[in-house]
Amino acid sequence: MMKRISLISVITILLFACKPSADKLIVQGKIDGAAGEKVYLEHLALNQTTICDSALLNEEGNFRLKTKMPEYQDIYALRLNGKRLILAVDSVRCLTVSGASGSIENSAVEASQATADIQALRRSIKINDIESHKDYARKLIIKNPLSLAAYYALFQQQNGQFVFNPYDKQDQTYFSTVATSWNVFLPQYERTKALYKLTLDAINQRRKVENTEVMRQFIADAENAFLEIELPDENGNMQKLSQYKGNVILLDFSAIEMEQSAAYIFELKELYNKYSKRGLRVYSVSGDRNRLLWENSAENLPWITVRGENGVFDSAFQTYNVQSLPTLYLLNKQGNVIGRYSDFKALGNAIDKCLR
Repeated sequence: MMKRISLISVITILLFACKPSADKLIVQGKIDGAAGEKVYLEHLALNQTTICDSALLNEEGNFRLKTKMPEYQDIYALRLNGKRLILAVDSVRCLTVSGASGSIENSAVEASQATADIQALRRSIKINDIESHKDYARKLIIKNPLSLAAYYALFQQQNGQFVFNPYDKQDQTYFSTVATSWNVFLPQYERTKALYKLTLDAINQRRKVENTEVMRQFIADAENAFLEIELPDENGNMQKLSQYKGNVILLDFSAIEMEQSAAYIFELKELYNKYSKRGLRVYSVSGDRNRLLWENSAENLPWITVRGENGVFDSAFQTYNVQSLPTLYLLNKQGNVIGRYSDFKALGNAIDKCLR
């Protein structure tokens, strides 16, 4: 016997059949136990949440919502009675939801793996301790860093605190992984730009803190003792840094091959001309690969310039923890390292203070 289908059912099927268009995002489905209640489709943008559409669920709990299809993959939410189902919208233009009133956040969503992954992340943070959850999230991020779920994982919160910290060295790896992937494939997306900037700022800040700690440790390890350098000048004569002990010393690690070398030497000469008569001495250690280039330049400098055969790989660079060129250290009359400087104005003030 042929099963009869009611006219209402036929109309419902036709009404809620998914017929996606190129410029529309359709979110439809059925929520049991919520007939007559209002459901909202929200866009969870980078800095604000916007209601895109709303509808009353019919007697059978069916609904159909639509909005403009986003240019890039994006995050939306289906809200019912204060609870949200997070929706990851990528290339699929029609999402079909099946759920129940009171637990809409656990609804099934057809053809959306990223949505399922986000649901799994939300369940994980509720049932696991923080480290177990982070371990789960890390694996998900590495599996597909370009996915919305990977992005969502980076900004997930527990009790108002972010689970992943971009300034933490270990967590920074995962921010970098996602930011790099998004920057390659979605470079113009506002989420990409914000994530990439956050990651770069965090990396630079961490390096700055690490450099400060290295400097402190460097001074502590040296116990304010004089760290000797002895290398040949352009004439082959051995020159010791300690020959200047008793003077304020500007220890310069640089190279003629550097970009903007001429401007750098000009600034150095300005300091030398201003303070040499008061007792400032400059001792330059070259990291140049080209020996002839260095020799020709050194002949025109009014201070001692030395160079090891291994250039930047000479032990002097390791002794003074030189990570980049140029690097400038200021030593007081006792041979103690006062600080490392990159700003010539701040350096000039420090020199003036040491010479008083």
